Amino acid sequence: MLIGFENYGKRGILMIKYKSLKEVPKHILDEVSRYVSSLDADVFVIRNLPMEATGGLMARYSRAPTGLRLTFINEFLDENGNPSEVKGTEILERVLVAFGDESVGELEGAKVGIENVSQLLTKHIEDRRIGGSPIEQSTRYVRYDQKDDEGKWRYLRPKEVIETGLIGKFERVNDRAFEVYGEGVKRLIDYFKNEFPRDKFQIEVERNGERVKVGEDKLGSDEERKAFDNGYGFTVRCAALDVGRCVLPSSTLTHLGMHGNGRYFTNLITHLKSAALAEANQKGFELEDALNTEIPTFIKRNKEDLRYQEIDKNMRKVAQGLFSDTIPEKNSVFLLPREKYIDEIVASCLFPYTKVSLPQIFDKVIGLSIDKKMEILDLYKGIRKNRRDRTGRGLEAGYPLTFDLVGGFAEYRDLERHRMLTQQRQMLSPELGFIMPPEIGIVGLEKEVEEVESMMSDLNSDLRHVGLMDSSQYATLFNHRIRFMLGMNLREFQHLSELRTETAGHFSYRAMVQEMTRQTKTMYPWSENLYEFVDYSDPGNRISRAKEQSRIAGKGVSKGLDMGLDL
Repeated sequence: MLIGFENYGKRGILMIKYKSLKEVPKHILDEVSRYVSSLDADVFVIRNLPMEATGGLMARYSRAPTGLRLTFINEFLDENGNPSEVKGTEILERVLVAFGDESVGELEGAKVGIENVSQLLTKHIEDRRIGGSPIEQSTRYVRYDQKDDEGKWRYLRPKEVIETGLIGKFERVNDRAFEVYGEGVKRLIDYFKNEFPRDKFQIEVERNGERVKVGEDKLGSDEERKAFDNGYGFTVRCAALDVGRCVLPSSTLTHLGMHGNGRYFTNLITHLKSAALAEANQKGFELEDALNTEIPTFIKRNKEDLRYQEIDKNMRKVAQGLFSDTIPEKNSVFLLPREKYIDEIVASCLFPYTKVSLPQIFDKVIGLSIDKKMEILDLYKGIRKNRRDRTGRGLEAGYPLTFDLVGGFAEYRDLERHRMLTQQRQMLSPELGFIMPPEIGIVGLEKEVEEVESMMSDLNSDLRHVGLMDSSQYATLFNHRIRFMLGMNLREFQHLSELRTETAGHFSYRAMVQEMTRQTKTMYPWSENLYEFVDYSDPGNRISRAKEQSRIAGKGVSKGLDMGLDL
């Protein structure tokens, strides 16, 4: 039966309250059926509602005595029986503001495209790893040898570099890098066609109910011939792009797509607005404007917080004082033994602000007084005005497995994406050296690449000299080495080690992860059979992807799929 009327919300709309779904008139139930997959099942999908209404409706689960569908009818329909986004927003504001329930921010989200951002900024975005799922344009699959509509190469001209008057040199160096990249891709495609000839390539096809590998002379249909062409072309092109991108700058523009919930986007916008890079600030405000059209209440708590820049400045000063005379080690993989907990925390806090390895940081930290260690932790914490001013990821230290790693920026970008671990990196710079792929010498471009590397290193020095520490990272190349750390438990290591050694992966990070597993087995022999699907085969094979493309091409044929657009 009806249980009366209630004056609801700012608009004073009278709402009929029902005690059960059986009392609801059929015409209202018919309307509600547009928004839920079932009117009577215990498990159902919510659909077709405005985002703010969906989030507000989900938030009512914690405080409403009725089930969601009846709550929807009683509290969210307007006088005409239509869903009211205004009421959803009112409820969200009440829960988020009055009760401070941040978990409500995870009940709704949005899909966002962020285009024409630098490779450097993609890492800032992907660092906010919990609650968001990003995907970016791949330099392994997409060629970057085409200019834009204005006849310019696709790289960022940073605002702060323009303001220093160094933009002329910045453009000369980056233009030259793209010219060498473009020439390199052409030569490398020809090289890999000879290195991996067409008459040796095979795809998997079905013959008499079995999967078999066949070459070009054994193809039986136009679909198989098209799949073969696609698979072979993709294999050669990827091999060329894997090598050729060594000379792409960190300022190279790319595109990202992501799905995230409201809490994730709140944290991301706060980070971008608060970062030292002008590009990050601009994208933070643009992202806020875009999301205000879809989930405004969910992101209302974002803020510009300059304390992060103050913390970075103080920590760099401390690190400079401690390690100015330390020559960085260049071990590519080092699994650290466990240390005292406070030493692990302090070393982790210092790591992003130095050029040296974690073992070298530990050597220094272990000898510091407890007062000095507490001083460093206090600087790293900064001034917190409330519980939401959380401290950085240095406090996540203390994993059973912590690796100090040195590799190319290009390969780091793949390993950085893992969510259920802690990763921190040091600033991009030319100081740890450049990885020269042997194929570059074979195709006769080693001199040109060395020239670009020297020009970029000189530009990086100039930017640092005028005080652009953060922005100097734009003046680096994909194959400049970067030091980073990964801390994880054994379950995450199982996932990372088995995924990142698959033959479809890049040869460089495959070799790095293979070495990580060897060192883990040495330190913890009992753990070996817990990551038994690690692939140790052929770490140096630049075209190991060929086997994977053989399988994919054939699978496409068997399922009647045209893979040409992707391959």
